[in-house]
Amino acid sequence: MRLACLALLLVACADPPEPRPPARAPEPSPAAPTLEDPTLEDDAPPTASWPSDVEDLRASVDAFTTVEACLAGLRADTPTAVAEAVADLAYDGFFDDVCASLAAVKAGDAEACDAVGPSTAQAGCRRRLALLHGRPEACPEDRVVGGREPVCVAWASRDPSLCRAAGVDEARCRAVLSGDEGRCARLRGGDRGRCEAALGRYASALGDERRRSEAAEAEPTFTLEVEEDGQEPVRLERDVIDRGVVLEPRACRWTVRLARPMGELPVPLSPGVFTPTFFLELSVPPGEERPVRLPLNASDAVLSLALPRHGGLTSVSGAEGALTLERFETRRGGAIEGALTGTLRRGEATLRVTGRVSTFVRDLDPMPARCTESAAGEASGG
Repeated sequence: MRLACLALLLVACADPPEPRPPARAPEPSPAAPTLEDPTLEDDAPPTASWPSDVEDLRASVDAFTTVEACLAGLRADTPTAVAEAVADLAYDGFFDDVCASLAAVKAGDAEACDAVGPSTAQAGCRRRLALLHGRPEACPEDRVVGGREPVCVAWASRDPSLCRAAGVDEARCRAVLSGDEGRCARLRGGDRGRCEAALGRYASALGDERRRSEAAEAEPTFTLEVEEDGQEPVRLERDVIDRGVVLEPRACRWTVRLARPMGELPVPLSPGVFTPTFFLELSVPPGEERPVRLPLNASDAVLSLALPRHGGLTSVSGAEGALTLERFETRRGGAIEGALTGTLRRGEATLRVTGRVSTFVRDLDPMPARCTESAAGEASGG
């Protein structure tokens, strides 16, 4: 119990992102090294907030009995220097939150996690609960990208394919699901230390079951080609969907953004000079019928362009055409595939637009029951 409580204490401290040590200037070489270059020297120690002997999460949970016993163990075994540092942070409820978090994880009670201390502690509690119990819907919201934390979702789903959504954390995400220390060994310094600690803490807690999402393993694509009489075609490609997309239920339809929101369109680089970009948001009715045809308009398929030669935004006003979805699978790891053909107008100019999208669902919230009940009633003629 002593080791279990102390390990939990240290893990709780490590939940927020930790500052990484400054990178050592690389020696001149023809190509810059990558984080996963196996030839790189490990020039930084493992992350200091993790103990040298990391206890498996399930062992910590199994050893937990009561909050009172947990508190007694922490107070008896915590090193004075650690207790002093906690006092320096003015976090008097730290031990209480550590034990309350462990109780919530063991009970699988996400609401109890939300009652724990600061938001970072709540997120850590939800993260451990989700991956231990295999409940991706319990993962905390990501602070940067939309939806829940991609690493947590992949671990809780037992699906290495979803690690694609993890960005810079993809290697650590896959290492834990594979249980392969060699994947961590290819990382550098603090990244390697965090990877090894996560593998020791979480890998066996994820069990042996694994899933596979073909759509997440395929290379995402998203291109638009814009043509105008007398002008060179403009081809726009974005990596915004490389990490998948999030489905959001809104007014009993699925809303998915396939490019930047309108408020995030670029400002002019200089007067009259814009970077080409676009905004595309779909509103897809629930149901299994495929393909789904979404007309280009202000509600079903909202498309706007920002092209240099027109000095700014070309909106959906006067739009004609449609985006046809051949696949739209409403589950994590599900495929989204479709093609767009249509025209937009700006003044006297007519812009012909064609495009193709292929990506995967990295996260979603369930459609409200009232929506599914209504759809079922309409299908039966009720």
